Amino acid sequence: MRLGVAGFVIAVMLSSCATTPPVQEMADARSAIQAAREIPRTNLPAELALKSAEQMLAEAADAIRKEHYEQARQIALAAKRKAQSAVQYKQKP
Repeated sequence: MRLGVAGFVIAVMLSSCATTPPVQEMADARSAIQAAREIPRTNLPAELALKSAEQMLAEAADAIRKEHYEQARQIALAAKRKAQSAVQYKQKP
């Protein structure tokens, strides 16, 4: 009986992760995109990465509207990484 209750509690905890909007991940992605926009130097790889990050952020917002929170979370994390790569491209000589 203990394993059944423990298993149930763990399942509820894991499922609750996917039932809340990814507020922090969206904020982090927006912040990374803004940081990339603020760097004046640009090149084609940086612009493509930034455009991709912006599109991903829009996809994440759409997933949130559809209440697909885990999908939105993953897309927002990818958008943040893409924006960070745009920053790296802009900082290359």
